Amino acid sequence: MRTPWSPQRAAPISDSCEVVPERFTVELAHSILRIHRSCPTDQCARRKAAVFYLYDQHQHANGARQRRLR
Repeated sequence: MRTPWSPQRAAPISDSCEVVPERFTVELAHSILRIHRSCPTDQCARRKAAVFYLYDQHQHANGARQRRLR
């Protein structure tokens, strides 16, 4: 029997691989990566968008840090 907190439960429609949020936060991106951890990144638009968002955030943070060090 599956329970609401079981990792085997199906993702809600809003968490389907095709539905990509219009706006991300770091917390939302990490949540998506947890929910879609078994999806191949190249086949899951939601996971792919979250990965690119976090990568972009990391690059932006590192760029700002580099400018401050100079």
